[in-house]
Amino acid sequence: MAAPDRPLVHVLSPRTWGEFGNYLAATRFSRALRSAIDAEVTLLEAEPILPWIGEAGAEIRTISLESPDAVVRNQRYMALMDRLQARFPEGFEADPTPAQRADLAPLTRHLRRTAPDVVVGTKGFVARLCVAAVRLAGTSTRVVSHVTNPGLLHLPLHRSRYPDLTLVGFPRAKEHLLATAGGDPERVRVVGPLVAQHDLRDFMTSESAASDAGPWGAGPGPDRPRVIVFSNRGGDTYPELVRRLADRHPGIDLVFVGYGDPELARRTAAVGRSHWRFHSVLGQNEYFDYIRCASRSRYGLLISKAGPNTTLEAAYFGIPVLMLESGLPMEQWVPGLIDEEGLGRACATPEELFDTADDWLSRPSVIEGHKKAALSFADSALDQDAVTDRIGAALRTLLDAR
Repeated sequence: MAAPDRPLVHVLSPRTWGEFGNYLAATRFSRALRSAIDAEVTLLEAEPILPWIGEAGAEIRTISLESPDAVVRNQRYMALMDRLQARFPEGFEADPTPAQRADLAPLTRHLRRTAPDVVVGTKGFVARLCVAAVRLAGTSTRVVSHVTNPGLLHLPLHRSRYPDLTLVGFPRAKEHLLATAGGDPERVRVVGPLVAQHDLRDFMTSESAASDAGPWGAGPGPDRPRVIVFSNRGGDTYPELVRRLADRHPGIDLVFVGYGDPELARRTAAVGRSHWRFHSVLGQNEYFDYIRCASRSRYGLLISKAGPNTTLEAAYFGIPVLMLESGLPMEQWVPGLIDEEGLGRACATPEELFDTADDWLSRPSVIEGHKKAALSFADSALDQDAVTDRIGAALRTLLDAR
């Protein structure tokens, strides 16, 4: 229970939308907020309050895992977004229908019972639901939309002019939101992007799938390429990549993480090299060792799908990326960021990914060039103390105006 003189802030986040990425971003945001303002900050999962959010999250996971290619994945995902948008169309927040009131009833009861001073939705859609529920609850709670991924603003489901405050990472995100949803520019603040950093430790806490050797195997050298392959909804693409790297570049150091899929990790280990490492989930010490070694290497490289959180985290640690476009609409802006800032390369097809990995590992000076660009980008755009200060200033202004 918060002290009477301390504001109460609830951060509401779906855990099932986007694997753990959105909830990880909410975890990072909550910690930043606790350090920036004098308030009782509580992070809550949306699904226990609104179970149908979890049903949508389960459908997103199925779409991601079972779609045969990026085009089909995009079509299926957009069909789900369109259904949710039809259920909660633009402007519903101002005057919910009886059906929408019924959908929101558990959230309305929660907000009426807890009456936080501020509720933060870490998806634009969740923030929209909170706006409507606050009005139905009759409380003075202020609503903040924290845009963890600016690509989501290209989907009408996640855009709204109604939150009391919207926090975005980049100026172009503010421009797009105001152009498409309208609203007061003073209620949209550019605070910069938060990076997960060490918060991954809360999610990676299991044993490795193969080998008891030390991280990165035996005999690492400063000029040996160190490659992290993170398979998240990647299907057979990344095991095939590992097989090709084993044939063409057996001398590199490689760690493979088949997130949440022990069978995938074991199957991929069978086509790799004995000194490589394979995991389904990482222990905290192992994760930091891999990141530290990759960031210190002249030729460290992260290979994954083109997700915004992974891209920004790699840049923060000065690790270039080689990524495969996911086909998900809210991630379509990421290849542009990678290209504009020189952070690495985003590939449209698995074959392009295979060929680029082969080329870069044959000419590792290419990786070194992208490393310099990543370090420069991190220095200019990813100052986490400055981002935290801007978030705190924005929330204090909102609380002071109560």
